[in-house]
Amino acid sequence: MIVSVGALIAALVVVLVEETPWPMRALTVVVVLLVILLLFAIFRSTYYVIDGGTLRIVAGPFKWKIPVADIDGVTPSRNPLSSPALSMDRLKISYGKRKFILVSPEDKAGFIRAIEQAQQESR
Repeated sequence: MIVSVGALIAALVVVLVEETPWPMRALTVVVVLLVILLLFAIFRSTYYVIDGGTLRIVAGPFKWKIPVADIDGVTPSRNPLSSPALSMDRLKISYGKRKFILVSPEDKAGFIRAIEQAQQESR
């Protein structure tokens, strides 16, 4: 995230320093600020909750709901794909037909236990 924000700020500085038309400058400033706000929102509000047989995943404005009964497996992963995970030390949650999502809870063992317990309760 720090690298992304740094790159955005560098792009903003280049556009403001170079001789560019004011509409392009204004558009660049707005886009850069919106992207920075989005990244900040994702960084500040990424969490996972198991509630009533459903795994809720929230990452800023993005939300997923996965029925715990649909989860086929949870395995460790270091897949770099974009996902609601703030770390590269991730868990791959496989569900449905060939679907998966990557998460990075702080307590991975506790998270897996909570999913297993919710699956047992939903049976």
